[in-house]
Amino acid sequence: KLLVVCFLLITLMTGCREKTDKELFYEAQKHITNLSSYTCDAQITIYGNKTPETYIVKQWYKAPDKYRIEIEKPEELEGKVTIYNGNRVFIKHPKIGQGWTMESYKKTLEEKMFLGYFVHKFVSNESGEINRETIKGRDYILLTTEIPGEHPYFNKEKLWFDVERYYPYRLKVLDFNGKIRIDVKYFNFKYNQKIEDDIFKIQSDD
Repeated sequence: KLLVVCFLLITLMTGCREKTDKELFYEAQKHITNLSSYTCDAQITIYGNKTPETYIVKQWYKAPDKYRIEIEKPEELEGKVTIYNGNRVFIKHPKIGQGWTMESYKKTLEEKMFLGYFVHKFVSNESGEINRETIKGRDYILLTTEIPGEHPYFNKEKLWFDVERYYPYRLKVLDFNGKIRIDVKYFNFKYNQKIEDDIFKIQSDD
């Protein structure tokens, strides 16, 4: 009986022990590298040369490079949709009854607000850093990667993961001076959702 009790205690202690930083980093990295799609709500604040602008949006992403973002607030932009289908960007603004297509995906600001964009940059960038950080008593995994292109406003990206559920908590884009240019807070995040390609269909597509 004593041996059985000792075995149960050892098993319980092993099962309840806190994960090491190495284990947490591995789990976080595994989640982002296995990301095939996601849906979420987000609060996005953009810091330009004037007053910061904040938006409430819905995001859809499907690997390797399809995304859709739909603005819910502010009211004057409600319903504005930006879609990238792997080849072109389509932007529709129902409030003014206009839509237009862009051939260059790389020049859009929206791509930097997507977790899928960050994952691609982090995996392909050997200078990516992984750290652990505590914010208001809660533990997070912090992933940092550089943004190529030497754009003065977009130099680095930082992504915080909640260590309990490995959900993305916050994404920040920094300029060369370390100043925040884009700040994204994620809500209702759902990994690897089944998303039909029709949601990324551009009106002019056949």
